[in-house]
Amino acid sequence: MNPPELTGFFPQLDPGTLARLPRVLPTWALSTESSWQQWGLAEGIVRGASDNQELLGAAAALLAWSWQEHPLHGPGVSLLATLEGQLGFLDREKREYLLSLKKHLRPQPSRELWEQVRDSGDQNLLALFLERALPGPGGLSLLGEAWEDLVCLEDQELAQRLLRAAVQEPRLRTRLEAELALHHKRPHVALALAQSLAETPFAPFGAYLAAHILTLAGEREQALPGLAALWRATPWNANLTLRLYDLAFLPPDGPLPDAPTAILVYTWNKAELAGQTLESVFASDIGDNRVFVLDNGSTDGTAALLAAKREQWGPHRLHVESLPINVGAPAARNWLLALPDVRACRYAAFLDDDVIVPRDWLAQLLSAAARHPECGTTGCAIRDAALPNRLQSADYHILHRQPERETEPGERIRIFNNCTGALDTGMFAYERPCLSVSGCCHLLDLSALEDVGGFDVRFTPTQFDDLDRDLRSWLAGRPCLYTGQLAIDHVQRSSLRQATSPAQVAHIVGNKIKLEGKYDDACLDAVIAGNFALAWKDLLGKHAALTARFSG
Repeated sequence: MNPPELTGFFPQLDPGTLARLPRVLPTWALSTESSWQQWGLAEGIVRGASDNQELLGAAAALLAWSWQEHPLHGPGVSLLATLEGQLGFLDREKREYLLSLKKHLRPQPSRELWEQVRDSGDQNLLALFLERALPGPGGLSLLGEAWEDLVCLEDQELAQRLLRAAVQEPRLRTRLEAELALHHKRPHVALALAQSLAETPFAPFGAYLAAHILTLAGEREQALPGLAALWRATPWNANLTLRLYDLAFLPPDGPLPDAPTAILVYTWNKAELAGQTLESVFASDIGDNRVFVLDNGSTDGTAALLAAKREQWGPHRLHVESLPINVGAPAARNWLLALPDVRACRYAAFLDDDVIVPRDWLAQLLSAAARHPECGTTGCAIRDAALPNRLQSADYHILHRQPERETEPGERIRIFNNCTGALDTGMFAYERPCLSVSGCCHLLDLSALEDVGGFDVRFTPTQFDDLDRDLRSWLAGRPCLYTGQLAIDHVQRSSLRQATSPAQVAHIVGNKIKLEGKYDDACLDAVIAGNFALAWKDLLGKHAALTARFSG
């Protein structure tokens, strides 16, 4: 199949635009995904640089892609229509379609009941509300607000019926049904629907989705032409640039590298989840590498579970350390790192006690680490195990710092997690150096242990000890590496979202204050500037390589 022609969907920017953005929009390199990031960047341009035609073109381009990904995001559609009216980059048919959709996505009165239903977490109640509200007035706007909730409904047939009740226009319906089929694990249906979008206003999304599905199926060569065609139309797209580069230049997955690795798990009172995690690990390809588990003073059935697992797999594969009390996450990690058999290894892979890993997880981590020996820690994408369509985290960055004397304690450092809660459409499946990665699955290069050190026990019992170590690793010249082609499922949520009491919230905020107190303004400013510089160097270098290959 010939690649589609997609340039008529986006404003054509000057080839040098991307290289000029670091001075005015430094966060552009961190991500051009997630509706809130797309909207924030575009709105910031319109508010602060309305007389700069180059930046207005960048904002319009970003919103034109956002419309492909989030066609029911009312504010984005409205601002896109305004910018398109000024710049005039769409043909008459596409412009009329956009304006017609805008009319149906007008702001609705406050839906307090809907917010209460959504916050309840009750899927039956949510489905009942949507079933009654979507066919009525304002149903399309409500679908835009509820799209991610609808996608995650356990009853897939109900989700399909709700979509069809809310959307009558056939091209929009096909666009949404294609994405729904992707998230409902029906790749053949999703591929056919994506390909049928070629002659519609959603042709760019169709091209992307078809390439993504082919990539998931291992058909890299078949995926490249469509993805490259989309990139030629949107070469300013940071996430697409990163993803296409990996597809075009990184080698395919190979066997487990020969690099001695200790697999480390610490657990406390999660017998069932820890057992599930260990079953997952031993069902994966870990070769002859040993698993070391620390029972951190558990009082449930963890001791009996670990004894049984040790009997099942043998002490030569599973080593168990048992402590009489819970010493907290930082000390537990340090304890495992201090074991002689662990220190004899080249790498140490930490896993939380509530994750599910794919078969090739260790091979992917080790292969990525070998490609980037300058990095001290390698991490991956994290999905929500309960809602596997949603991402919990990708690569972490620091946006900026607030002046120490002008901000509340705990709010001085702003961490940028560029995908929290976003539906996983593959746009975070890229590899690049970064400031930090998720602590629930990360591979440490033990050759850096002496220079960087272990985990700071002042963050006991948990929270921010992994970020603190990543900061110290950065300052020691060993940044982290994120390899998003690998995604693992994580049961527990992170940071404040897992707090269930005022005391837990206070503990997490307290540890954030400790983190901020460790680093003065000059140090943080150097880290932030270096983080942005590294992100832009990586992005522009990959952009140049893709230009040489695909723009001839």
